[in-house]
Amino acid sequence: MSTIPIHQLHEACRRALLALDVDERSASALAHATVEAERVGNSAVGLAHLFDYLDGFRTGRIDRRPRVVVESPAPTMITADAGGGIAQYAFGRALPDLLHRTREYGMAALWIRNSFTVGELGYYPRTLANEGLIAVAMANSPALMSIGGSSSRILGTNPIAYGYPQPGRLPLVIDQASSATAFVNIRKAAERQESIPRGWALDHDGRPTEDAAAAVDGALLPFGSHRGGNIALLIELLATLAGGSFSIGAPPFDSGSEGPGIGAFLLALDPTRLGSGDRAQRWLQRITAEHGVRLPALELETLPDQVDVDDELVDRLNRYANPD
Repeated sequence: MSTIPIHQLHEACRRALLALDVDERSASALAHATVEAERVGNSAVGLAHLFDYLDGFRTGRIDRRPRVVVESPAPTMITADAGGGIAQYAFGRALPDLLHRTREYGMAALWIRNSFTVGELGYYPRTLANEGLIAVAMANSPALMSIGGSSSRILGTNPIAYGYPQPGRLPLVIDQASSATAFVNIRKAAERQESIPRGWALDHDGRPTEDAAAAVDGALLPFGSHRGGNIALLIELLATLAGGSFSIGAPPFDSGSEGPGIGAFLLALDPTRLGSGDRAQRWLQRITAEHGVRLPALELETLPDQVDVDDELVDRLNRYANPD
């Protein structure tokens, strides 16, 4: 493992993207989101996941210089067409309008469509919570998960995340897939020839499996059986409402030359409109102090200025950043 300062990791990520002729604005947005995932401890969708983006740019699955179009079909509704690019850049383009409309009307929603997979979903509500807003985010992805007893891949891992502002400290951010685990964890176990817990996935023939390699060719399972599947279905419907690809028809994110074109949905609310003050923050402090509630999201007090990164990932990143 190597300990790398945040600014150094950000610059290395940015240079790796620029070396592939990625637009400066997209490169900066993705580098920032990648480093933030590492800082909050969500490394599965941090630097390790950046190589999916790098390969996507290299093969044409992601547009290097997308034309993002932001529109408002109603006073509290915004759409951002990512133009085949990354969701992080489309979100950044729509963010000023989303903040303005949320503060003007008390709440507003944003739909992103025609984008590559969203990366760390918590990045989006965290950004809004840092602006003092409550936010919920949902996204679909290429089909990887079975629902309703099907042996086929029907939905993506369809994550949901939310952010709640806590004045004077980091916001509360929860980010989770609706599958029993994220696909990147299955892929990592397969690469290391490790087994996976029963209940995570099915094999190609629809049978429960503990073989990670068989799970890669099969289908993930939702968390909590049909309950997780129900949530994943809601996410699918909301994320694709403005025209994003449905999971079952979306090209894979890690192969081929065509991007998945999936969708994301974000809802932002201004809590000051309800005059609740610090009531929720005091309640959160109470359940931790008096009832022993322990959640990593509540215990995260600061973001580190440096992170530990696997040496192999650092070497791969440097090869991209310094192709000569």
